Amino acid sequence: MGKRYLLGFDCGTYESKGVIMDENGVIVVQAASPHVLKVPQPGFAEHDPINDWWMGFKKIVRELLDKSGVDPQSIAGIGISTIMAAITPVDENFNPLRNAILYGIDTRAAKQAEELNREIGEERMKRISGATCTVESFGPKIKWIRDNEPEVYAKTKCFTIASGFLTARLTGRFCVDRYSAMRAQPMLDYRTMTWSDELTEYVCPAHMLPEIVHTTDVIGTVTKQAAEETGLAEGTPVIAGTTDAGAEAVSVGVVEPGDVMLMYGSTAFMIQLTDRLVDAAPLWSGHAVLKNVYTITSGMATTGSLTRWLRDNFAKELVEQEEKKGINAYAALFTEAENIPAGSDGLIILPYFAGERMPIQDPLAKGVIFGLNLRHTRGHIVKAAFEGVGYGIDQNLQLMRQAGFPLDNVMAVGGGTKSRLWLQTVSDICGIKQTVPKVTFGASYGDAMLAALGVGIIDSPREIKKWIEVDYVTEPNPEHRELYDRNKKHFAELYKLNKHIMHALEA
Repeated sequence: MGKRYLLGFDCGTYESKGVIMDENGVIVVQAASPHVLKVPQPGFAEHDPINDWWMGFKKIVRELLDKSGVDPQSIAGIGISTIMAAITPVDENFNPLRNAILYGIDTRAAKQAEELNREIGEERMKRISGATCTVESFGPKIKWIRDNEPEVYAKTKCFTIASGFLTARLTGRFCVDRYSAMRAQPMLDYRTMTWSDELTEYVCPAHMLPEIVHTTDVIGTVTKQAAEETGLAEGTPVIAGTTDAGAEAVSVGVVEPGDVMLMYGSTAFMIQLTDRLVDAAPLWSGHAVLKNVYTITSGMATTGSLTRWLRDNFAKELVEQEEKKGINAYAALFTEAENIPAGSDGLIILPYFAGERMPIQDPLAKGVIFGLNLRHTRGHIVKAAFEGVGYGIDQNLQLMRQAGFPLDNVMAVGGGTKSRLWLQTVSDICGIKQTVPKVTFGASYGDAMLAALGVGIIDSPREIKKWIEVDYVTEPNPEHRELYDRNKKHFAELYKLNKHIMHALEA
């Protein structure tokens, strides 16, 4: 038998990435392609499933094959991950009927979430579905379509998510993995991991929802039509796939109970693996991407998207320099924050520029830059943004600790890890050691690893740990502990005191 390869693909908020990995965990080739986040009005966030997802997938697959020279017949399996909870109604021919409604950064379904919580009852929903509805949940988004676009609802064969959309177009089968389905309130029965006959009636019939499977289950093979469109070989096995955060955790060896991943992406995402299913409300708990492993997870709405906003709006000359001279605009901007002291000379930022997911679950929360004076510079604002994200991360990690699990092995991943200052700031605020792996290509690498598990190239998730090499480690600086402990309280109080004003601005 010749050498075998695995193909991994991940679709994020602003770009898609792909890798081909050999059977020893070595990345042979990688590729990336940007796409546009569509914001048709405040509170809305959408992708075009064909132009952003499917066309992006086809482009990257062909680029990977062309650059590597790998024979498509030697690809043993395909794994796909995408952003969470991007609800997409499709017809019987796998064609989308509207743009996808994205995860928690799209807050249009806040009313529907409140209605479902009230109609079903929060305690009843928690008992059956594991959590109450938020704008992150599948159900409110589907109900928004039913309420506001009845013609779309009537034509829908299946309400799928981004990963399920892509795997369906490859294999002809509608599926969602258990890890992604943990956001499927109120329709999910999280104890049996099936659709609840009792609760689906509040949103849509179960036959309009995808089949729930394990992440590494081979759900089918590449069809003749998909092979012609993508350049893949007909008959190539495709696993169910998952959400980007789950795949990214695998990519850095977060595969056993006790492991933690902290992802610095467009949003922040935290995954803690456990050996049992626990109630960690308000954080999410449920099944992991690996069999017989469970998770406590949490996410924030703006992380890298906040630094992108700062770059695009307050550092346009650096962006121009990047285009003309190749000087990285982010690196240049972040350098300005290096000599700013801890606490940013009294400046605090609430990073709620797209509402907030956890732990406050407030889609109407607003970003705040508090404490400005004439001494403050652009560098102060950047450092305060790092700290604001750090305070939010700390609130989430504290809830994980309260659930009874230590934060011993924290692996940091994502684009934000390119800034050692940012990671050091978060370590100082949270009091945690963070380990950054050398290979940080992210979720697409994890997708290839999951495909290797799914098709039997590796037998155990523990084998993945042998593939992980460390780049650097950040340890908390005890000199900053007292100041940051004080500022954590100011951060929390600042939101509480301004919450009613934030909500009034939406009235």
